[in-house]
Amino acid sequence: MIYNKKAGAGYYQLRDMAISFVNAMKVGDEPGAYKKEACETGPSTYGAYHAAIILSLFDELKNFSSSDIDRWAQRINSLQCANGYYSNHPEDKQRERGIDRLDPVWHFTRGMLWTLYVLGRKPEKELSFMEPFLNKETMYKYVKSYDWSNSWAAGNQICALSTAMLALRDFYGVPYVDEVLEYGMFPALEELLDPETGYWGCQFGANLLNGQFGTIHVLPTYFAQAWEYRFLDKSVDSTIKCQNADGSFWPCGSDCPDFDGAYMLYNLSRLTDYRREDIEKAAKLYIGHAKQHFADDGVGFYIHRKDSKPEQWISRPHFIWHEGENRAREEIRDEDPKRDKIMLGSWFYPLSLALISGVLPDTGFEGPWRLTRGCLHECNVDLEPEI
Repeated sequence: MIYNKKAGAGYYQLRDMAISFVNAMKVGDEPGAYKKEACETGPSTYGAYHAAIILSLFDELKNFSSSDIDRWAQRINSLQCANGYYSNHPEDKQRERGIDRLDPVWHFTRGMLWTLYVLGRKPEKELSFMEPFLNKETMYKYVKSYDWSNSWAAGNQICALSTAMLALRDFYGVPYVDEVLEYGMFPALEELLDPETGYWGCQFGANLLNGQFGTIHVLPTYFAQAWEYRFLDKSVDSTIKCQNADGSFWPCGSDCPDFDGAYMLYNLSRLTDYRREDIEKAAKLYIGHAKQHFADDGVGFYIHRKDSKPEQWISRPHFIWHEGENRAREEIRDEDPKRDKIMLGSWFYPLSLALISGVLPDTGFEGPWRLTRGCLHECNVDLEPEI
């Protein structure tokens, strides 16, 4: 369990740095109006999404009135389209999407649903685009249809699909969601799990790091549904191999891969005693690395380690799904030295250190972390107390 009533000095430091960045990105007085980074000229949807989750993580949303939360949720729900999915493209507003046209909007839909989870509000429209997935055979075939040689890209889509399925259950009380997941999604995922690495997709050609990034998008569904995660020893071996000598999980650090590695370390530490000393050593190494992302001005977290130089950076790929294509395109970002902080870092570095505080005693990062299981990046094998 991550939650700890007693907060350490590190918890308060992380809170102050993260909230300072959120406040610095606020635009005007309208609830939910935030930039995701300083170079944006006005509020953005990802600013609204990440700000909500960061504030929720530190239980700061309680300081907003119910009407302000309603207006924040309205900002999110204004992006809901014809048959219930979410898109930030105006041309989608009246467009219905079938099961074969969802890839370009899965990631965005997932983020909007996670925002609603932490705000404690529902979508305005029913998620009718999800109706085909309530068939177990359709679910099975859909999961298997992805190219799992790119586990990172495929896992992201499955995480979004799971989010929407759980939203059907949690927001609308659809009674057979758990059954469809158990008898449709679970068998498909079990067939895609590599017994040699404990990761998804490696047997199809994904390298170990790509497999790790795919695996952390699949495992939250396993934990949400209390499914058994097999090949734990292999997963521990793989996770430790993925960590760099400086404690990072991407050269010179990067918010998503670093969080992914910390997620694996925490959850594996709760599932097995295999190589426990090595897991704890990796966790200690990660703390030293994460501190290299703490901004010197106390506002937010750097994209890259502050002891690194631009010529050392390796840009992290982003996988973008374009209309009519059945594979994601790789796009390279994060190489501009002028971009030094983004909102995502103020979520993932505190969250990753919260996870590490569950691996090691007395890190200083213990505290009353507020994790939202419906936001699957915050769903772990252990249940957290309701706050």
